[in-house]
Amino acid sequence: MKTPFDFGASLRKLRKQKGYTQKRLAEVLNLSETTISKYESNTAMPPFETVMAIAAWFNVSIDTLAGNTPPGTVSLYGLTEQQSEIVRELVKAYAEKNSSAASGSGNNYELIGKVAGSLTQERDF
Repeated sequence: MKTPFDFGASLRKLRKQKGYTQKRLAEVLNLSETTISKYESNTAMPPFETVMAIAAWFNVSIDTLAGNTPPGTVSLYGLTEQQSEIVRELVKAYAEKNSSAASGSGNNYELIGKVAGSLTQERDF
């Protein structure tokens, strides 16, 4: 049996993982601290636009906020297509490495190079 939906618990967990107070999250989302408190205590539900803003801010899916994300799901939200492809390749490489039939060592350096290249392209050195 699925546990009941608890938007407030999901929001509180994400907020604390980011190290934010309710006041700081309210500032970021242009809401009041009281509103954040009501969302976390499930005494009020945010409008859909606010749910979308919260999901975007924390870089999670709306499903994650609703508690519907299967374990092991990786969000690609906010990534470029190139970054998304690198993440998919990394996931595939780890899956192959964990498979008893695959060695998985041939592409590791190539993937590390892609990740490093992607990170340095985004910075102004």
